[in-house]
Amino acid sequence: MHIEKPPSTTAEHHQHADESTLHGADDKPDGAGGSSRDGDVALQLVDTLIAGGFTEAEQRQTLRRIDCVLMPIMFVTNALQFMDKACLTGAAMFGVLTDLHLITLGYKGGKVVVDSSRYSYVSLIFYWGYLLGLLPGVYLSQKFPLGKYASIIAVLWGGVTVCTVAVHSYQGLLVQRFFLGVTEAGMAPAFSLITVMWYKRREQPLRYAIWYSATGMGVLIGTLLLYAIGQIKGPLAAWRYQFMIIGCITAVWGILLWFVLPDSPLTARFLSQRLKIVAVERLRYEQIGIENKTIKREQVREAFTDPKTYLYMVMVFAVSLTNGATSGFGSIIVQSFGYPPLKTVLLLGGAGATLFVSLIVCGTGAVYIHHSRSVFGMVSCLPVIAGAVMVWKSDWSTKTTPLWGFYLSSIFATTLVMVLTLMAANTAGHTKKAVTSGLVWAAFCASNGIAPLTVRTQEQDDHYPTAWAIILSMMSLTFVLMAFLRFYLLRLNKKKDQVKLVNHEEAARTAFMDMTDRENENFRYEA
Repeated sequence: MHIEKPPSTTAEHHQHADESTLHGADDKPDGAGGSSRDGDVALQLVDTLIAGGFTEAEQRQTLRRIDCVLMPIMFVTNALQFMDKACLTGAAMFGVLTDLHLITLGYKGGKVVVDSSRYSYVSLIFYWGYLLGLLPGVYLSQKFPLGKYASIIAVLWGGVTVCTVAVHSYQGLLVQRFFLGVTEAGMAPAFSLITVMWYKRREQPLRYAIWYSATGMGVLIGTLLLYAIGQIKGPLAAWRYQFMIIGCITAVWGILLWFVLPDSPLTARFLSQRLKIVAVERLRYEQIGIENKTIKREQVREAFTDPKTYLYMVMVFAVSLTNGATSGFGSIIVQSFGYPPLKTVLLLGGAGATLFVSLIVCGTGAVYIHHSRSVFGMVSCLPVIAGAVMVWKSDWSTKTTPLWGFYLSSIFATTLVMVLTLMAANTAGHTKKAVTSGLVWAAFCASNGIAPLTVRTQEQDDHYPTAWAIILSMMSLTFVLMAFLRFYLLRLNKKKDQVKLVNHEEAARTAFMDMTDRENENFRYEA
């Protein structure tokens, strides 16, 4: 691993920027591959700038091609990643709870008490494995081609999912779920980097919403698929077929990713050489660069000392606690409203549809309304709060009220996406982006690693008060922190403007110098 020493002065940064941008590839040091050590890989293309620039039509054509290739790939991959988690929820309705003794019965005060702690541990251990795999995952996503890296991850987690068929004990399932988390850990940070690498900051919210909405569509389609698989009559239990089929589909998809997911705009086979340059050039004034494989210590330090990093982490941690009720225990909670097992599996699809619609609406709005990400983030907290109250305080003899409350609570993922888009848009410097992304996803894992413990089956008669009280408090905290982040980002912009207004000529030179948002005087934050 090569560690780059920090530059001694800001002036050196600008001098280096001028030299790297103005000199041709032939003037670079040997082995630089057309760019400097400090610079972005995009310098390999921008040294061959298009004479006379490019047209708006070419830019639209480039974006259209990028969308047509990347969005379906990222959507399907994320849907499969969520479906292997949904398998556990579906399996709960098809016998895994009794087959592997995940729920035990006891007596307390003369009453039969259902203890679901084993099921909770099986749900949460996935995220502790995810947390363990996150640091190497972030490092590998920085050092290796992203397309090939994503392909290998998908094949590995598909294989681990298939291994569930061979599990015959609670302890064995714990081991399988742990290693499933380890293998999946690198995908989310890789997708975050891919989104930043290909899209302008104003384009990112909708693209984040599209590929993350696969979690909603994964629930909707996945529940129908799991229901169909559950009807298979064979030598194996129905839940084993679920894991086997979903795992095989994932592994085959992972092999396909090797050939269809490009590593960067420079290697995209679906773009001509001219459109590759357009793909890079249209990101020039975003001041966030494309990709740099050098680990820079000063950027690691800045990621840990930037207050924004901790705001993102706290919000992601708070929002993700909702996942324990809506995902891990979703089928058990909905069934407790009074629905039979098979209908419960189908009804879970409504939560996916609700989430899908909310993500697309908020993602589209954030694209067309300037400085609106934080606003949509705050607004999306409100239906989750309302949904928690509906489930907790309504009369369950009327099944539809708590069911709709449960559907509304699934919108928490929209708030999560708004936080992720704020992080992506406001973090520059490739090493800083990778480290910040890793820290935020670590908060996501830690939260999900304890979230299932908030749902206590012995509280069913009281409508799970612990879970919904925590969700209410955490979503309210997120609302407040989102408002503070908005104020903070706009204040940072004002302070930068007071020092120096954006110099577009200079910005054209510094765009691919792999400078951080703090170092780059021409960088402005998106609220």
